[in-house]
Amino acid sequence: MKDVCELNAVELKRVLQKQKIIKLLYLNKALTIPELCKQIGLSTPKIISLINELKAEEIVEEIGQANSSGGRRPVLYGLKRDALYTIGITINLFRTTVFIFNGKNEAICAPEILNVKIAKGESIIDDIVEFTNALIAMQNIDRRKIVGAGIEIPGLVNYELGINYTYLKTEHPLSQVFEEKLGLPAIIENDAKARTYAELKFGAAKDRKNVLVLELDWGIGLGMVLNGKLYRGKNSLAGEFGHLPMAENGILCTCGKQGCLETIASGTAIARMAREGIKGGKSSLLTKLVDEDLDKIDPKTVVQAANAGDQYSITILTNVGQWLGKSITYLIQIFNPELIVLSGRVSNAGQYILTPIQQAIYTYCNPDLSKEVKIQISELDKYAGVRGVTAMLMEKVMSKVEAK
Repeated sequence: MKDVCELNAVELKRVLQKQKIIKLLYLNKALTIPELCKQIGLSTPKIISLINELKAEEIVEEIGQANSSGGRRPVLYGLKRDALYTIGITINLFRTTVFIFNGKNEAICAPEILNVKIAKGESIIDDIVEFTNALIAMQNIDRRKIVGAGIEIPGLVNYELGINYTYLKTEHPLSQVFEEKLGLPAIIENDAKARTYAELKFGAAKDRKNVLVLELDWGIGLGMVLNGKLYRGKNSLAGEFGHLPMAENGILCTCGKQGCLETIASGTAIARMAREGIKGGKSSLLTKLVDEDLDKIDPKTVVQAANAGDQYSITILTNVGQWLGKSITYLIQIFNPELIVLSGRVSNAGQYILTPIQQAIYTYCNPDLSKEVKIQISELDKYAGVRGVTAMLMEKVMSKVEAK
């Protein structure tokens, strides 16, 4: 195949059109000729010609028939499983998880976990790269078919520049460092925005205009879908909701300020409050669940105890929900969203967290605004963020020819 730089204008246009088809099939799993025509804006004969080329190249295949609205049922087309692969990497505070997805956006193996702490700094990058390359080799994948690596990570991330201002501060942009070490195209994105993009493409925000997604994990992040598109802000740094000052004279936050929302309503805060309470004499099932090793308490443990009827754990989650609800009130009155999606470890508390959130909104929010917004827990699985960032990767890589 010719290099992109060697293509004439007609060939370049055709490559771009085929890349649009590949991108749409990856994101939608299956589409018909009429659906592709509508989304790309090309005629039926043109799309059929492009599809036939992609079939000959063993990238696209027929995968069944769609429901008919009258007449013959249209054929569904999708990517072949081995047409391409994407690497998804989730870096969080305490470990890194690596995924490999095929052309149908299916994980081809169980996610592999590397226990490295982000606090160790850039020294973990080589560990992650070595771990990722080993997984690729183990799955016997043709590296020429790998589109690239999408990396989700907490902290202040400038998506366009590929820089994380909070963690893994490198001399060159972090995305460039991974790109050079992996030998693959790479992007990085803030974990909350990655999760929001997954909701936009595959979840509750699909086909909606104004949605807020709260990532309630060890920290608290916010992703915004405004007018149907992911909103990043001027420097891709929008959404630092967790560092909204809430508690007067509160405890010191990792950002250097006191009383941030994260210090009273994040997964880290939940674990800290549980440990402090037990050390202060509170009776709780948590002690038994962690075999009296209080350092093992995490948000999952607190939710487990609450589900077993532990009153202390229920009280912690209720207080956290009230703080979250009060802070969400600000978001509702500023953005007037149609939907708010709760995701992350803390959202697994279900009604223990959702009920106090709704009660606080009822107390503090203008009713003309609050009655118009729906609040729900995400229906996507815990790996949605990595699916979001690999979808971003496909969007970016499959648009590079257009940029040239």
